[in-house]
Amino acid sequence: MTDTETETLSLEKTDFTLKMRLIVMMFLQYFVQGCYLPIITLYLIDALGFSAFQIGVFGAALAVGPLLAPFVFGQIVDRHYATERVLAFCHLSGGVIMLALFLQQSYWPVVILGVLYSILYVPTMMLTNSLSFQHLKDSDREFPLIRLWGTIGFVVPAWLAEGLFLRGLSGDALNTGRGIVLAMAGVAGLLMAAYCLSLPHTPPVSKDKKDLAPGKVLKMLKYRHFLVLVLVAFIISIVHKFYFQWNSPFLKNVLVMGDVTGAWEQRISSIGQVFEVLVMAVLGFALKKFGFKLVMLVGLLSYLVRSLIFAYASTLSDAFPLAMALTCLGQAMHGLCFGCFLAAAYIYVDKVCPLDARGSMQTFFGTFVFGLGMFAGGFISGSIGDYFTSPGKETLVRTAWNIESQTGIQAFTQKNLEGHPIDLLRDWPGIWLSSAAIALLATLLFWFLFPRLDTSQRMDPDEDQS
Repeated sequence: MTDTETETLSLEKTDFTLKMRLIVMMFLQYFVQGCYLPIITLYLIDALGFSAFQIGVFGAALAVGPLLAPFVFGQIVDRHYATERVLAFCHLSGGVIMLALFLQQSYWPVVILGVLYSILYVPTMMLTNSLSFQHLKDSDREFPLIRLWGTIGFVVPAWLAEGLFLRGLSGDALNTGRGIVLAMAGVAGLLMAAYCLSLPHTPPVSKDKKDLAPGKVLKMLKYRHFLVLVLVAFIISIVHKFYFQWNSPFLKNVLVMGDVTGAWEQRISSIGQVFEVLVMAVLGFALKKFGFKLVMLVGLLSYLVRSLIFAYASTLSDAFPLAMALTCLGQAMHGLCFGCFLAAAYIYVDKVCPLDARGSMQTFFGTFVFGLGMFAGGFISGSIGDYFTSPGKETLVRTAWNIESQTGIQAFTQKNLEGHPIDLLRDWPGIWLSSAAIALLATLLFWFLFPRLDTSQRMDPDEDQS
């Protein structure tokens, strides 16, 4: 094919009807996740009585999907079956599991169902991208708009659930009513399964086979910049998990400080996705203008600053408007955290790794770096939350450390797994300062050890580095 023919092909536009079908697919794909992810922690604590550590175990369970999905689906299923049928199977099974979660009240069944669901849902994110790329005529220009509707789909459930189904509820009725988001995710999953069968036929393409090549991956770790990026990405993934596990209970605490009743947590958290869209829109320009190191530093610093903002906001019990404003600012910073570091890191790996190893490197980076980081983050954030939660002042960490100030400590009543009410104290500054300390470690490592590089030169794992 000549250059002229290639340019002509790139200028072709995908049929409008097909683009609309892909937009609906992407909207439903992330509508499912948007139903439960921002609020699941609050539901498990207030309705089912999970402790802080048990919340961590459940968070780790949801991270099993990214670890196992490439082996269960990437290596087996999507090589032998059409993409739309694999999507339909995953969403049908996932929808049934979500409905089972809605009906389940016991700890271990919830954790086990969470593991199964994550294994089924995670591959669908990659498969919807793959299906879109195979059918779009000019994916570079058309895919961002298609994917944008996924973010919109993630935001909509917050306003639907809290504005419609949970409107006017408070107290125990609201605590148990939040479980409606699981039913919403289940029904949306079943609807998505049916819709997937109407998508364009997309058979497996053998040339897209992406095996993980451990030898090449290990050889690339001899490059200092890549080794530092892997280490920093693992550490910051712990902070990323920290946010998703503790954000909704923290939002509830801030609202209680202002005597605000009703369901608002999910809608407030959606500010992050709105700003994510804005950041992603200018990310390409920022990377060209300022380079990868500076942009990723902004992302890492955003994780640190957000944790510090939340720690400070939790102490402003007598200044609710300021506490709420800072909390909303912290939500907005999710766009910088995600775009400037996580998204930029994937782009960086794609630019510097050898062309014949891009699939292996993306699998390694996504599965073993972010996946393991979030798996560890579940246990670490749960343990830290448990450490800063106490049944009385005499057992608080501050008491043991001879700190007289009680600022930012929340007193609340929670039911345990047996349904009995227990009075607890939670030290929110302690939780968020712990998150900030982990983010600071990642930031300093990256700042001092990651070099400025010419990303036009790809790594050659077989060259001599001596």
